Amino acid sequence: MDLNKLIVLPTNIEQRVFFVDGDEKYIADRFVEHMTKKHLKGCIEEMNLHKIEQISDLKDIEEKIVTLPFMCDVRMIVVSDFIKIAAEMLKSNEDLDSFISKVPETTVLVLLNGRVDKRSIVYKYFKKKKLIIDAKRLTPESYEAWIDDFIKTRGISIAKVDKKYLIQQLGYFNKERPKNMYDSESELKKLLGSLNERRIIERKDFEGLLDTMGETNIFRLTDSLSEAHTASALESLEILCEMGEPEIKILFMISRHFRQIMKVKSLQSGGCSKEETMKTLGIKSDFVFKKNLRYGRGLEMGTIGKIMELCMETELKCKSLSSQKRLAIEVLICEIGSAITEGKQR
Repeated sequence: MDLNKLIVLPTNIEQRVFFVDGDEKYIADRFVEHMTKKHLKGCIEEMNLHKIEQISDLKDIEEKIVTLPFMCDVRMIVVSDFIKIAAEMLKSNEDLDSFISKVPETTVLVLLNGRVDKRSIVYKYFKKKKLIIDAKRLTPESYEAWIDDFIKTRGISIAKVDKKYLIQQLGYFNKERPKNMYDSESELKKLLGSLNERRIIERKDFEGLLDTMGETNIFRLTDSLSEAHTASALESLEILCEMGEPEIKILFMISRHFRQIMKVKSLQSGGCSKEETMKTLGIKSDFVFKKNLRYGRGLEMGTIGKIMELCMETELKCKSLSSQKRLAIEVLICEIGSAITEGKQR
C-alpha cells in the first residue's frame, strides 16, 4: 500500500527535519524507507545513510548532521528515541531553534520517538513548526484497507465475512495486549505461504494457524536481534517474561534461530539449491527460508560463530546463576547487537 494512504506525507520539498511521533514502528520504518528512496536514489546508501540507535548527548547528533554527503546531494541521519535526550537537554524554544538551525541543507534528519507526551515543550515546538509525521496505530478502516491491499496485490481474495474474522484473529485491536503491524505482516505472509497455489483464503486456512502471542513475541525478538535492533529485542524479552515464558526456552529459541541461519548460509554457499536446503534442514515454509537467507547474507560466518559462542556462555550462566537468568539473557541481547554492529563495520 502506498505510504500516503496510511499517513500524511510532508508536502514541503525544502523540509529537512522530520519528527516522527507514534508507537506504530511499522509505519515509522516505512517512512524511513520512503525518505531513503526519495533522497538517496542513485547514491551509495551505505555512505549516506547513518542510523543512531543510542545517544547520550546531542553532540552525537550534531557531529553527524554536519558531515558532508558522499557523491550525493544529501546525507540522511535517522535518530532513534530522540525524545529521551531532547527532553533532558532541550528545555526551551530557543534551545530547539539552536538545534534545528545546525541542520544544513545537505542533511535530512529523521527523529524517531515512539509515543510522545503532547504536553511537552519538544512536541509542541515541532507541532508548531509543522515538522511532525504521525506514525500512530491505524484506525479499523485504515487497517482493513491495508489488509485488503496486502492480500489483493498478491493476487489473493477472501470473502468479506472471513476477512472480518481474520482481522479479529490477528489481534491488532486486542484491548489487553494489542499486536502491531509487524505482527500482522508476519502472520499474513505465513498464511499466504500456506495456500499452496490456491488463490482464495478460507476460514479453515487460518483457524489454528496464527501464532499465540508468546510465539509471536519470540519471533519478534529473534528478528530484532538479527537486525541489531537491541532496544526492540529487549522490549520483546520483557513482554515474554511478563507472560511467564521460561528464560531457558527463550535462550533456546535465540540459539536455534542463529544456528538455522548459519546452516542455511553454509548450505547455500556450498552450492545447495533452495529445495535441497529446505529438505535437509526440515524447513517447510518458503517464508522462513527466505528470511533466514536474507539474515545470513547480512552476517559474516565469523559473526554468527561469535553469537553461538555467546549463547553457549549464557546457557552456562543460566545454569550456575538460576536466580539471574533474565539478566543473563539481557546481557546476551546487548552482546549480540554489538557483535552484529561490529561485524558490519569491518
